[in-house]
Amino acid sequence: MENRIICNCKKVSLSDIENALHSANTMGDVEAAFDDVQKLTHCSTGCGKCHDKIFDIISQFMAGNPVA
Repeated sequence: MENRIICNCKKVSLSDIENALHSANTMGDVEAAFDDVQKLTHCSTGCGKCHDKIFDIISQFMAGNPVA
């Protein structure tokens, strides 16, 4: 897996998102997982341009699909 930056404003990488998902208390749904990731990494709290990209990454991760 390439560890690329997903959130430029907060310098959050793909690995940071994956680690946050592993640390999350609840993984009930994508929305809750996004909230957990956002609290842990502060991604998508700057300009917000990465919101959809992060949401898609979380969805893929939770579905067991590799993130490309």
